[in-house]
Amino acid sequence: MFERLRKALGTSGNTGPVPGRPVSNRDVARWAVDQRLAIVTHPTEGHFDLGGDLHGHPWRLECGVPTRDYVHGLELRGRADVGADMDAAVMVINRPLQETLESTAYDAITDTLQTTVDSSLPEEMRWLAMYEEMVWPGLPASFREHFAVVAERIEFAQRWIHAPVVSQLLNAVEGEGATERARAPLVLMLVRGRVYLRMEHAERSLAEIAHARQLLLVAGQAALQNLPPMSVAGPDDGSAH
Repeated sequence: MFERLRKALGTSGNTGPVPGRPVSNRDVARWAVDQRLAIVTHPTEGHFDLGGDLHGHPWRLECGVPTRDYVHGLELRGRADVGADMDAAVMVINRPLQETLESTAYDAITDTLQTTVDSSLPEEMRWLAMYEEMVWPGLPASFREHFAVVAERIEFAQRWIHAPVVSQLLNAVEGEGATERARAPLVLMLVRGRVYLRMEHAERSLAEIAHARQLLLVAGQAALQNLPPMSVAGPDDGSAH
């Protein structure tokens, strides 16, 4: 099942104008037009903003200067305002980054003799210190090898990280060039009703941009379908007439 999903979710079409050459803003703009996406390019090569709509919910993917120290070069940042259950707090993080951040957080706490997690630390680092890694039988071994799922409550993780999301994440770390991609930082979060994506734009290719967009949309779709917002009025609540 996962293999079929991965093929279906894979990028199709020509997504690399010249192999080995960093994609230009002009290339990204042409691709965005083909995909019917809104785009704003910046004077600096590699810096742009993409946007679109997911069943009435806005999403955005931007590329620019990293906002995290662990990202080198350019950073792809995505956000989908899907209005998911506000209680859901789930993070998927690739293993190399998990190990780096856990080590950094441990050093920061022990060096300052702190007994609590410093609020100045990046959110993903705080989550690793506060929440447990979640594992359940439905997660493939190949997924657990490459990624950790950290959450406040396992039921939210199970409802969000299902087959399409797992398959899309595995597409990023397997196949040609997989070794380098598997080492590049990647974080996918569901929090405050939104889906967030942060990854290193290591390959500087259209394929990588297309994959980031697809991952954001698949994760957003999963949140919309499986973690709808709680109704203000309960299901048994009625109005007097």
